[in-house]
Amino acid sequence: MSSAQYRLVGADGSVLEAGDGDVTVAGGILELQPAGGTALRVPPGQIASVAEPEPFTVLVTLADGTALELGRLGRMRTQLLEELRDARAEGAARETGAVGAGVRFTGAVAASPADLHVFEDALLVVADGRTRRIAFSFVADTRVRDYTVFIDVTGQDGLAVTRLGRRTDEFAALLEERLREARTRTSAFLGSLLPGLDPMALRAAAGLLRDGVAAPARELDAIHRDLSASLLRAATRPDRLAAVASVAERADLAIGFRQVTSVRRAAVGVTPWHDPAATPHIGQHDSPGGRFGPGFGGFAGYGYGGPFGGGAAQFGGYWGFRALGVGLNWNPGGQPHMTPRPDMRWGRLIPETEDLAALTTSGADPTVLAFALLSPARGGDPVAYVVLNVPEPTYVYQAGGLDPRAAVNQALDDVGFAAAGLQATASGDLTAAHRPDAATSFLATALAATLPHDPAWPARLAGLLAAPANLAGPLRATAPARWQAPGRIPRAPRWRRPAGRDRRR
Repeated sequence: MSSAQYRLVGADGSVLEAGDGDVTVAGGILELQPAGGTALRVPPGQIASVAEPEPFTVLVTLADGTALELGRLGRMRTQLLEELRDARAEGAARETGAVGAGVRFTGAVAASPADLHVFEDALLVVADGRTRRIAFSFVADTRVRDYTVFIDVTGQDGLAVTRLGRRTDEFAALLEERLREARTRTSAFLGSLLPGLDPMALRAAAGLLRDGVAAPARELDAIHRDLSASLLRAATRPDRLAAVASVAERADLAIGFRQVTSVRRAAVGVTPWHDPAATPHIGQHDSPGGRFGPGFGGFAGYGYGGPFGGGAAQFGGYWGFRALGVGLNWNPGGQPHMTPRPDMRWGRLIPETEDLAALTTSGADPTVLAFALLSPARGGDPVAYVVLNVPEPTYVYQAGGLDPRAAVNQALDDVGFAAAGLQATASGDLTAAHRPDAATSFLATALAATLPHDPAWPARLAGLLAAPANLAGPLRATAPARWQAPGRIPRAPRWRRPAGRDRRR
């Protein structure tokens, strides 16, 4: 908590309120408690931007245009900025469905300062008040050159990250590690779902069914003739399997899987570590004698009257060296006695691991979302998004462009496959969580129909896929340029010689 002077400025520039109050950031929510008034609570999703227009002044702009100006924060200004930055990153991670805990880096993208958060399934880039999600499934390549990390993304513009400083290699290495772990999880999940699939076929299927990417059924069946049908049976709820299968027979089917919950397990220790090596133990012996007799040589503690005993016994020297943590060499000229090394078997630690067996599409709360994208048999629009293992309605999109299914697939991945929550927010439902991009989202503008899973669902969906012209209307949308045919470059028109031109010239 920190004290501050505040001003609430409306979208038109008028001052709505001013005074003194306490400012806190708890649970990702910015709270202003005026000295005499009602508290103002701002969730991270309602924050449009955070800036410092003047020295020692923090300006928080809300989604509706209202601005909260905070001054006289003193030393707490830096901490407040960091807490707001972390809160906005956590909010963006929830909105995009990022899996696991993120590792934060600070760099620059297109000459703009950026916060980069590396999660288990994606990279979130927060720059210029906007968040961009780059799923590892769509990352084609990463490379480092001249302290710049280049990331090639399928179907999108590439990314060049600079100003990482000494953490350049760490950032690049973490990206490679997370990409490798994502591929491993996909292979392990498919192996548990279809244990009868041979290793080479499993490897080929895992290359197609990357996390969040829908693979066409014809490409899956090229690996094994029963692969798409087996995946559909294993991942679909029993109450909707027959309906989905009947529609899929008359449509172009693509099947995909999306991990929605982290299966990473934290490191745990079994027993505390103890060092069994020899240590000084003065006073823990009971030897009554020393090695040497009385006299001048007894000053070292080996003879009579020394601190380690005296008399005729010859153990005083031994205990003297033991008190120093070493042993007395009874064999001059031979190999000296060494202090034993710690026995590491006494201290065991289970490192951080991934519980791959927890990846499943079954149960009331599955860790993997199974979905299908259905389009007309001849291709094109519309595209139906059907969740196979969770009771959600079907959303039909009129995407447009050269590859509507790829456009819908990537748009779903950008919002964490939370189509239901996005549509609820876009429709103005006050009980739905706020999403700043809901109204302008590609999925909201391209939505053509919402079909509940009732007995009439197969006939209604089959009718829409068979007669896409019926969907023409105000809800028809055109895919943004970045969704157009990933990886395809339009061919330039060929030059033709004008008619009548003499070829011999």
